[in-house]
Amino acid sequence: MLKKPYSLWKRRLRSGRSVYYIRFRLEDGSWSVAKSTGQTTKTAAEAWAIEYLKSGKIVLKERVTFESFARDFFAPEGPFLRSRLLRGRGVGKNHLENLQAYIRNYLLPYFGSQSLRRITSLQVEEFTQELLGMNLSTSTVNHILTTLKIILREAFRKQYIQQLPVIDRVAQRHRIRGVLSVEEARAFFNEPWEDPRLEAIHLLAATTGMRLGEIRGLQRKSVHPGYLEVRTSWEKGQGLKGTKTGRPRIVPLPERTEQALRRVMEISPYQDPEDLVFFGRFRHSPLDHKMIEKSLWERLSAIGISAEERIQRGLCFHSWRHFFNSLLINHRIPIPKVQRIVGHTTDRMTEVYYHPDEYRDVLNVARRIL
Repeated sequence: MLKKPYSLWKRRLRSGRSVYYIRFRLEDGSWSVAKSTGQTTKTAAEAWAIEYLKSGKIVLKERVTFESFARDFFAPEGPFLRSRLLRGRGVGKNHLENLQAYIRNYLLPYFGSQSLRRITSLQVEEFTQELLGMNLSTSTVNHILTTLKIILREAFRKQYIQQLPVIDRVAQRHRIRGVLSVEEARAFFNEPWEDPRLEAIHLLAATTGMRLGEIRGLQRKSVHPGYLEVRTSWEKGQGLKGTKTGRPRIVPLPERTEQALRRVMEISPYQDPEDLVFFGRFRHSPLDHKMIEKSLWERLSAIGISAEERIQRGLCFHSWRHFFNSLLINHRIPIPKVQRIVGHTTDRMTEVYYHPDEYRDVLNVARRIL
């Protein structure tokens, strides 16, 4: 006689009412945790059990932890890549590494050894609030949540969890970017720099409004006497690509900024035209952005801006772009010219030529910072 794939028994509740509870036999021969059928008669409980089995909601493995299931989920031989390849869809190595980093840095520390089936919608909501409290960008938070959703969707498909918890994307937050005053900017650049690369990077940002990706992606062939061609940008996980707008632009260089840039190029071990100006540990990758951010925080601290004040004022590397943009506008530089320099224009550009006289007013403003 075949054994039933479930076991029923009656339990008396505090109210005095008796209800049938059930456990299902799992793949490994063990039994699931007890679950109420909500039925008061055995016949009704049996019918409920049959319908429940048909629904496919039974958790086949209840002792699977989030860590054991997710740790290598996006590894080269992991389930995610295998599934994609079966459907004829590949995925980039850098993308997989980013997903694994989200697991390692955010998901495992929070969910860790917890059982998969115990992850609830409320807990995901609390996790989301914790991410937002880390001052991460909205896009990063949503990437982490999407990573969690992919993992739990696979757990649901394999019947390791009964249902998917609600995982909502967070709305875009508009960060307030603070800027330094001109006096603070002068103090920032006043002391000597140990690493000439860091001095040149901050000078470029403060006196040209270039984005960090554009600075890190700057190639030697794009540096000319008195000006730069901004044609490339270094993007995390993608490497060297075009600018954010997809359009090149010309940026005038104040003397001190150009001198700092030339010093970096002179000491660089990589002298080919295609090489990056701000070289890192390896030839084809730029200086680590974390070193750049750290140097910003240290310099701000040195001029009396504490970490608390920095966060409160919304000061970050991108603040240099806001600083320069605001500086030009405040000095009545025509808006079309400001747009052309910082790359904000949405008008169709044909070809931009550099004329020193045309940018004399911009250079005069940039010089005043220093």
